[in-house]
Amino acid sequence: MQPQSLAGVLSINMNSPAPSRVVPALLRQLNERSVLSALQSRGPSSRAEICRHTGISGPTVTRVVAALIDAKLVEEEEPLQRAVGRPGKIVRLARSGVCVLGLVVGPDHCDAVAASLDGQFDEAADVRTFATPAKYDDLVAACVRELRALMGRRKGTVLGVGISVPGLLNRREGRSIVSPNLHQLDGRNLGQDLEDRLQIDCIVLQECQALCWAEQVYGEARDTADFAMLDISAGLGLGVMQGGRIVQGHSGLAGELGHVTVELDGKPCGCGNRGCLETVATDTALAAAVGERLGRIITIDELLADVQAGRIDCREELDRTLDYLAVGVAAVINIFNPSKLFIYGRLFDAELPQSGLQAQPGNVFERLLARVERRALAPCFADCKVVRARGSKRLGVVAAAGHGATHGRS
Repeated sequence: MQPQSLAGVLSINMNSPAPSRVVPALLRQLNERSVLSALQSRGPSSRAEICRHTGISGPTVTRVVAALIDAKLVEEEEPLQRAVGRPGKIVRLARSGVCVLGLVVGPDHCDAVAASLDGQFDEAADVRTFATPAKYDDLVAACVRELRALMGRRKGTVLGVGISVPGLLNRREGRSIVSPNLHQLDGRNLGQDLEDRLQIDCIVLQECQALCWAEQVYGEARDTADFAMLDISAGLGLGVMQGGRIVQGHSGLAGELGHVTVELDGKPCGCGNRGCLETVATDTALAAAVGERLGRIITIDELLADVQAGRIDCREELDRTLDYLAVGVAAVINIFNPSKLFIYGRLFDAELPQSGLQAQPGNVFERLLARVERRALAPCFADCKVVRARGSKRLGVVAAAGHGATHGRS
């Protein structure tokens, strides 16, 4: 079995005249997917642990693991601790011979990353960061150049590329409809254009969905079927996972909470409207508000550094940002009733001194939660755990590429 053979899982002609052959093939593929999912969610495991987690019999797990080893999708390693008797070898997702690529496209810069199937990568050697070109053709050329450079360094079989993009993405077509903070993507199909040039399967995600993947595969949302992800970095995006699947809407456009109007005569938004939530409740909005007062442009990174050094007091702007953000968070809790809500953003690092004393870690986030509790419906708030997201968009695109390579596009 070749590594690419799992990309077509479940693509079986159900009208086949030979059902006796179809059914065993389908069962084999389902078992392969179950084993791969177990390793992805639980990490390296013994065959016995895989049996317990999947409910698949021991002999079947042995056969499936052997097939996956032949396909170079999984590897074996010796257990870290010797047990009494003859310990079984540990099975893990492949770290050599094959890899996946990821691409995070942002308004200011892009990150290209190469990783093993278990999401491992070297920050210094496997990540290439470059400024986002202003023209689309230049963006495609830069992405191809950096991804090929990573392919040359890895020198293994590349199973797929995961790509995250901001803005409204038509999932059925893989086309960006409008990207308020990155208009060179408007009407473009970056995934298809890169796939044509690289000749590698590409999976395109809206960036908040990439964060959902990161948290579900590598973070605190493992084995969690219902959760939400709020991205408040450059813009404000929402991803919702219900029943283990991301809520897409008719064309994959669900979750555009950032473009709900909260100020009727507010600031212009990149979407063409005014007073959108993302103009007042994000990292970018906070930096813009402080910059407006200072009379100069300042980035969130510069702002956080100046706040920590005591050169800037942003308490007034931060309080206003938290007030509006609480409105958005309460809306997500009330509407979707998630078991967990993850929030991805930098502004929570703006720890402020209080009464001359150094602020305690988590102070800004706790202040947000206090505001949310006042605005959300009490039963919904009590039923939801709100936490900071610890994953990243890099991990999200890697997870999506790995899932696409081992499970097929779904």
